[in-house]
Amino acid sequence: MGRPKNKPARKDGYFEYKGVVGQGINGPIRKSFYSKISKKDAERKYQDYLVNLKTAEVTGVGFVEIGAGFTEWGRAWLESYKKPTVSENTYLWSYKNTCEKHLFPYFKNADLRVIQPAHIQKFFNEHQHLSESMLAKLNMCLIGIFASAIENDKCYKNPALSKNVVWQSGKEKQEKRVYADEQISTLTALVELPEIVALLWTGMRIGELCGLMWQDVDMKNDVYTIQRSIAVKVGGGVEVRPPKWNSTRTNPIEPIFKRVLEQQPKTSIYVFPNEKGMCQNPNTLRQKISRAMDRLPEDIPRLLPHELRHTYGTALRRRGVDIYSIQKIMGHKDIKMTTELYVHNEVDELKKAILVQKKQIQSG
Repeated sequence: MGRPKNKPARKDGYFEYKGVVGQGINGPIRKSFYSKISKKDAERKYQDYLVNLKTAEVTGVGFVEIGAGFTEWGRAWLESYKKPTVSENTYLWSYKNTCEKHLFPYFKNADLRVIQPAHIQKFFNEHQHLSESMLAKLNMCLIGIFASAIENDKCYKNPALSKNVVWQSGKEKQEKRVYADEQISTLTALVELPEIVALLWTGMRIGELCGLMWQDVDMKNDVYTIQRSIAVKVGGGVEVRPPKWNSTRTNPIEPIFKRVLEQQPKTSIYVFPNEKGMCQNPNTLRQKISRAMDRLPEDIPRLLPHELRHTYGTALRRRGVDIYSIQKIMGHKDIKMTTELYVHNEVDELKKAILVQKKQIQSG
């Protein structure tokens, strides 16, 4: 009677070979390899795996055993890498909606390993109708998805980082509207809502204004501190957060803002509370501002809260305040942001001054 044939120990009919593939914190890392043919064949797959690992180590080119679909991995990236690290609103609007609306429908579940820089470029070419800021978000998400995939051995290249991939919006960039000095004076005199005057003379973000407490105001030394912001939660309601970019800062109180503060009742811990004495919902305040703007004379533009903020920064620059001080007052992330926002206004003012001087010379 002949020797019995070697049969697989597994019920699914596969031969299994376990081998050490690395060293972990708690000891050797073992991995299983399978074959329908024989245990020897499973061991051969293990040896091939070790060769590939060694080749990757020597050449610096990552070894990818199993790829992943773009949408499948993209959603895993959102859930594991972004959701725990950013605010609820930022996660929803800057990441999740951006991916679900644009990236996932386009790339579908294509294998991450086959997506090349040319595919990324084609995507941007077909989405030039989107704004510059949206394209920047898409680029940020693409880089993040592929970077995490490389880290987890799902692919070995990040096509979104190719120097040949460029993106530019074909959408006409809208200049942020600001009030001129005369309009600021007119609005200050006519507007009924104190929050509008406060935004106009502090440059606070609307959430920061909603979160301003009396304990943050030092009338004796004419300074106030911005150390919290009220944000609208995705499911409804509000929550207290640090200011954007963690930009806690102490600013001087403008004389007109001081008059507003002196007229505010101190019936709440908040300087600008709602009817119940609690912090205002930023969305509710936006509606109040819109209604108050509608009651103004027609020749005064209806600016939005962030444009009131921008007006203050622009006015500071017109008054000769240096860019670094404006950055601190406005709570910008870096000086580049401040420069991009306000230096162009300075150039416009110089052009106007040169034009006036030219006319004076011609008339003289």
